[in-house]
Amino acid sequence: MTPFLTRRTLLTGRQEALLEEIRAALAALRTALHRFGVDVAPGDMRILDDTITHLDELFLLVVAGEYNSGKSSFINALLGAPVVAEGVTPTTDRITILRYGDTPGETVSSAFLVEHRFPAEVLRRMAIVDTPGTNAIIRRHEELTHNFIPRADLVLFVTSAGQPFSASERAFLELIRDWGKKVVLIINKADLLDDAGLAEVVAFVGRHAEDLFGMRPRIFPVSARLARQARDTDDQALWEASRFPAVEQYIVTTLDEEERVRLKLLSPLGVARRLAERYLLAVEDRLSALREDVAAIDNIERQLDLFRRDLTEDFERHRAEVANILNEFELRGIRFFDETIRVSNLFNLVRHQQEISEAFARDIVADVPQQIEARLQALIDWMVEKNLRMWQGVMDYLRRERAVQQRSGLIGEIGATFEYNRAALIESVAREAEKVIATYDREAEAQALTAEVQAAIAGSTLVGAGAVGIGTLLVLLLHGAMLDVTGVLVAGLLAVGGLYLIPNKRRQIKRQFHQRVADLRETLAETMERQFNTECDRMITRIRDAIEPYTRFVYAQHELLLTTQRDLSDTEAEISRLQAEIERR
Repeated sequence: MTPFLTRRTLLTGRQEALLEEIRAALAALRTALHRFGVDVAPGDMRILDDTITHLDELFLLVVAGEYNSGKSSFINALLGAPVVAEGVTPTTDRITILRYGDTPGETVSSAFLVEHRFPAEVLRRMAIVDTPGTNAIIRRHEELTHNFIPRADLVLFVTSAGQPFSASERAFLELIRDWGKKVVLIINKADLLDDAGLAEVVAFVGRHAEDLFGMRPRIFPVSARLARQARDTDDQALWEASRFPAVEQYIVTTLDEEERVRLKLLSPLGVARRLAERYLLAVEDRLSALREDVAAIDNIERQLDLFRRDLTEDFERHRAEVANILNEFELRGIRFFDETIRVSNLFNLVRHQQEISEAFARDIVADVPQQIEARLQALIDWMVEKNLRMWQGVMDYLRRERAVQQRSGLIGEIGATFEYNRAALIESVAREAEKVIATYDREAEAQALTAEVQAAIAGSTLVGAGAVGIGTLLVLLLHGAMLDVTGVLVAGLLAVGGLYLIPNKRRQIKRQFHQRVADLRETLAETMERQFNTECDRMITRIRDAIEPYTRFVYAQHELLLTTQRDLSDTEAEISRLQAEIERR
């Protein structure tokens, strides 16, 4: 059979163009849903694929309703023959597609789908679908009907005059509405009521339908039973009494070729709009969750920047303190040389070098090494404590985030994989943070950092560290300054043996002492800065490495979702434009 919308004689040039634009919009939607990922419900993708395929198929009229509403009787009355089985209980768990055929026949397409051919004139214009009841005892019936509704170009919904617009019928009509389908309401078994009662039922159904759809759909009260009898007996009066001529006129005449084309073009757009809106909401839900994640990651980064800034400020304070200690040491040393290297003290300078050296160590060096070491140790302790607080801060955030997850639960079927991956990453980072905090040993960390600083000082000053501490290293360095200058002094005095060179030697020794202290000050400052910057980088890198899988997931998903959101929004806007143009025609 030639597909409905590929017979060019049926389509105007603009209709052909609209059809291609609809294909492009559906293809764009499919691409966007594919980008959304594995959380796209398989049923939704199947519905979209069926919708794309159905563009080239015959107009599809789907007859739906509860199993005891008389759907099958209505179809048989429309076709003028008992083509589908009738009964007061569910008669089939399969969907039956009725197509035109010169001779009756049946083809089983699948376990739940059968195609029936019959030579009824109306089937030349459209295929008619008989669905299982929406309230069938066998739940598979209802599932089949729900899944088939998106393919419909028009839905005839059959309700019973004896129990119109029940709660279950309203729920199913909401589904039809949400898929953007045009619906016509058939009130069957009209012969059970008198004219007044029937008018009341029609008004009741009309009010509720208008509330549901925002407009009053067409409503046809009929008696499929009387119509069948009239067909069988060729009784024109009974045919009129069945009220069937009006609905037959609508299907045969009102649904002319132009109207069927219009509905055929609108049908896939309703499906596409429903899917675009559904996944736009899902994208927005994910983006909302990720915005909190991005804010949390940014907050952690700000805390890390603050950690570095605090370290820099504290380092500058400690370095200034060390510089002041050395400045005071230098001033004491200068006064010591002024008072010691004098002509009147020449005998002691030559004969009592050991005593002078001891006096220098006792009165000038004094507790300078211990003061410097205390400053370094305070900075080390601060870094260790700050590092632990950073890990605890990360842990506190993750604990709060996990609590939010437990309270809110998952977004639903659409977000299941996304939320699972997100929660798994948060849990993984949380475990890493918990492990670090549980095993964090302040004393061991401080000792390790102290050893690194000690090694750095020893390496920078070319003094063998051995097993000595920072204070001992500084004692050696500071005392060494005195040994050097006194050695120069004695050597000079012994070499020339003169008394007139002492003032010059004192100036030379003071310059050399000043240079040695300046070198020591610079060495300590550079060593401190280099070592503590290295340690700061190491601490920050460790935290960043711990949260990196979570960070990578958040930013990658954020970028992907923004792209998907843009594509879905563009597709939705294009769908709205096409719907508006087709509705105007």
